[in-house]
Amino acid sequence: MQGGILRSGDFLLATPALKGSYFQDCVIFMLECSPGTGSWGLVINHPVHMPLDEVFKRNPKMMNGFVPAEMLKAERNLHTFFFGGPVQNTDPFQKLSVCILETGSSVFNGAYEISKGIFLSRIPLDMELPVSKLLSPQNKTARIFFGYSGWNPRQLEKEILDGAWDISSPIPYDVFSKNRDEVPVTVNRFRECYENYRA
Repeated sequence: MQGGILRSGDFLLATPALKGSYFQDCVIFMLECSPGTGSWGLVINHPVHMPLDEVFKRNPKMMNGFVPAEMLKAERNLHTFFFGGPVQNTDPFQKLSVCILETGSSVFNGAYEISKGIFLSRIPLDMELPVSKLLSPQNKTARIFFGYSGWNPRQLEKEILDGAWDISSPIPYDVFSKNRDEVPVTVNRFRECYENYRA
C-alpha cells in the first residue's frame, strides 16, 4: 500500500488485483473518506464524448423560440463528459444527476472547495445548469460527471489493505487545471504525469 491514511483530495490508483472488474485501470479522485459513514469519489479517467443536446435540454423561455444556427452547431459538437462510477441516484444522492468539478472558482453558489482551487457541485435533477458558462471555450477545465463510486464504512480501507488500490497525492489543482480533454486514461499514464506522488 502506498501513502497512508486516505484523505479527501487523494487519488486512488487501481492495481492489477482489480483486473476484469469495473474499476480496472481506474483513477479515482476521493471526495469523502470516513470509516464511520463510508467513502465516495469520482473516476476521472473514463471520458465519454457526447453532443450537448443529448445531455442538456435547451430552455425555450430563454431562447424565445429562436435558436441561432451557431448554437445548434455547438450543441451537436462532441463534448467530453466523464463516467464517475457505477452508482446512480441512490442514497445519499437520490436527487442528484451529475457532479461538477471546477478550478479557480465556481459558477454555483452551493459549490464547496474540496482542495485549494478545486470546487465540487452536486447538481439536483431539477436544477437548470448554466451550460453556456460551464462549457464555454474559455472554460476548458470544468468536468461533468455522471454517477459516482461509493463504499460502505470500512469497505474501502479493507480493499486498500488487500492491495486493490494504491494511494497517490499529487496536488489536485495540478491535475484538474489542465484541459479536460488531456486526461491520462490509464493508471500508468497518470503515474508518468504525476511521478512525484507520495510513495
